Amino acid sequence: MKYHVSLLFAALASALVQPTKAAEPSELDDVMVSAARPRSLDAPASIGSRLGLTVRETPGTLESIDLDQMLGRGLTSIDQAASSLPGVLVGGTPGNLLDFSMRGFTGQQVVLLYNGLYLGPSNMTNRPGNTFNLQRVELLKGPASVLYGQGAIGGAINVVNKAPSFTERGVDLFASVGSFGTTSLGLGGSGQIGDSLAYRIDFSRYDTDGFVRDTPADSTNLTASVAWKLGEHLDAVLSFDYLRDNPSPYWGTPLVTPAFATQPLGGILDSGSGVAIDRRTRFVNYNVADYRTESEQFWPKLAVDWRISDSLALSNVAYWFSADRTWINSEVYDFNETTQRIDRDRFFVLHDQELYGDLLTLTHQGELGDRSNRLALGAEFSHLDFVRRRGFPDGDSVDPFNSARGVFGPLLPRVSPTKWDRYALFFEDALDLTASTKLVTGGRWERIELDRKNFNANGSFNAASSFRRNLAGSNWRVGLVHHATATLTAYVSFNTGQDPVGANIFLVNAGQNFALSDARQLEAGVKYASKALRADFTAALFDIRRENILTQINSVGDLSNVGSQRSRGFEFTGNWQPLDRWTLSGSLTWTDAQFDRFVDPDFGIDASGNTPANVPEWTARLWTSRTKVAGLPLEVGGGLNYVGAREANTANSFQLQDYTLVDAYANWRFGPGLVVTGRVSNLFDRAYGQWADVFYPTALLLGMPRRFELALVARF
Repeated sequence: MKYHVSLLFAALASALVQPTKAAEPSELDDVMVSAARPRSLDAPASIGSRLGLTVRETPGTLESIDLDQMLGRGLTSIDQAASSLPGVLVGGTPGNLLDFSMRGFTGQQVVLLYNGLYLGPSNMTNRPGNTFNLQRVELLKGPASVLYGQGAIGGAINVVNKAPSFTERGVDLFASVGSFGTTSLGLGGSGQIGDSLAYRIDFSRYDTDGFVRDTPADSTNLTASVAWKLGEHLDAVLSFDYLRDNPSPYWGTPLVTPAFATQPLGGILDSGSGVAIDRRTRFVNYNVADYRTESEQFWPKLAVDWRISDSLALSNVAYWFSADRTWINSEVYDFNETTQRIDRDRFFVLHDQELYGDLLTLTHQGELGDRSNRLALGAEFSHLDFVRRRGFPDGDSVDPFNSARGVFGPLLPRVSPTKWDRYALFFEDALDLTASTKLVTGGRWERIELDRKNFNANGSFNAASSFRRNLAGSNWRVGLVHHATATLTAYVSFNTGQDPVGANIFLVNAGQNFALSDARQLEAGVKYASKALRADFTAALFDIRRENILTQINSVGDLSNVGSQRSRGFEFTGNWQPLDRWTLSGSLTWTDAQFDRFVDPDFGIDASGNTPANVPEWTARLWTSRTKVAGLPLEVGGGLNYVGAREANTANSFQLQDYTLVDAYANWRFGPGLVVTGRVSNLFDRAYGQWADVFYPTALLLGMPRRFELALVARF
């Protein structure tokens, strides 16, 4: 596969510099690298609707960040871009690369989509790809199962690649160097051949040594697409996405007893936690020397759009996704109070995933009676073959401060093949009840035919944990949108959602063979945008309840169906331009999340009323940008990111402290097509706990120290 991809990349790259006869392209946009700027509520938001509804017309909370803002904020990966969105916290370990926390729900209860398509549970399929290849990252908060199916209780995040254009042609370049041996390179461009064909190709490479000793990471991403005008009413786009990466092998820093931590690292844990982080272990890598954490994936896709008439259109997306992923690591670091050493495990897992599918949508725009109406009807199918090989060799123990890295040992895998056939029918409708009021409804019926088999290490079939099961569910939403004035819109909506009770359909076994969990959300909010006041904002209240939950209940990985969980809160996002060249962008989120009923008598656990891990009560973000400082081609700005205290486990036995990070940057423009940026992240070098993984309860993932970066952005 690597050889063919290299040939294809070389051929497409050469096309960027070949002279072609084409229509005159329009003038390229200026490089608008900026961390803060106003947004338009009248722009379509593809994640919120299949009807082309704008942000203002959608009865829900939508957020997005485009490429120029990502460049302005120094966000080079998808996880960094997602974590910059209001109310989103991103964490995880190399085993769960992209874990999200949003509206009181975490992990697989927040779906990551790629160009609107679902590839599987996030901790299995998500990778922190490079943002240079993206046009934007979108966010839809609250249950999104009506649009995207099972597993979207907390919300959905959509990653949108750059696309070909018939109006622009040119080359984009991005290059940066930074602390910890970090380098990034991006090269891409678009062009035309005649009047009927346009193409785009983007290549990016990211490398870093890591802030923890000997924890390098790299990522190579190639995306390309070709658009054809096959007729006056027929268009097609063929695209592919290739990613090869080696994420950081840093799995966390071990928790130790306060008595052992003679040099405690402050700012991480609350004082009464009973555990501590020793400053001397902050930059120690406890993984084995011959670790492997890597993946390779290839994803071709064909999209066809047929405008049958002025009122009727048909679209179809066919895709195939192939991925190989490898984890061979020491992952658990457990401080042994008796020996005063770190006990380590061994765990390996290998993924072989093949997924193909098709999404068909018919849209109609006309009238229902004498009212304007937009309707979408669709069907979706996907088939999955997922083979998981795993094993648990014997572990060892190492010195906490001078860890002998050692080697992994032999691989004796247990094989677990999983298959599914996934079917769905859906509709979405937007009816203008009056000139100022719109009724938006939707529904989805989904069926998953699941076949899970497990084999022992000796190859024998494990019938006790293997099973077949058909999972079926239906979801719906109804919302009202009222344009009170030309600048102010109010909305209210009710949504339902469903997902596997354990939130990872690839991992369920016979003993966890329950029906889908159910969720519902009530949301109300307002959206405002005024050109005269040069301001916009969105404010929302929400209340979510989820029933029939399977979750981990103790440190050895036992699972239990624990009952229900609820979350309610308030969110505010706004942009304001008080002066011609000064912009402020900010957000404030309050979340009250807890388990309503969480009792497991078999293990003597009652966590009713506890807060889920990694859910802060308060988060706040502020970005500011000032252009043409002192009349010079200079932009300066920065940001504040506040994350409140979070529980570190389900038992709520200790907390991560709140923290505030400060970033600053300056851009110098050398004409309309070239910008040089200097940036410092975590300006005051704040030590903080980024994430507490409940599946790795004896260690914490620490945040990155202060980091400097110098970058160049060019378009020509």
